[in-house]
Amino acid sequence: MSIDLRSETRALFVRVFTANQTATEIIIPTIANTVTIGCEQHDIYWSDQGTHGQVLGTNKDWLSGGAKQQVKVGRGSNRTNRIYIQTKSSSSALVTLIFEET
Repeated sequence: MSIDLRSETRALFVRVFTANQTATEIIIPTIANTVTIGCEQHDIYWSDQGTHGQVLGTNKDWLSGGAKQQVKVGRGSNRTNRIYIQTKSSSSALVTLIFEET
């Protein structure tokens, strides 16, 4: 099931979810302009392209366990409204997302 955060109105909030080896769709709230992605223990992939429940294709980025990456989602017609996250090799992993209005 996708994680739909469009109704979120806080300018800064954290969301933790369990990712697995197929993509989880995260629908980004309109108030957020920046998303920080991290996973404490496991390597993960993220992309702005994908389908919920499917394995991500070649257009993805790798993030090692313990690292964080900040992503600007853009504004207006250049905005990315969704990101997709899956584990690299672990069966599941807790992923932390920090949404900010910048």
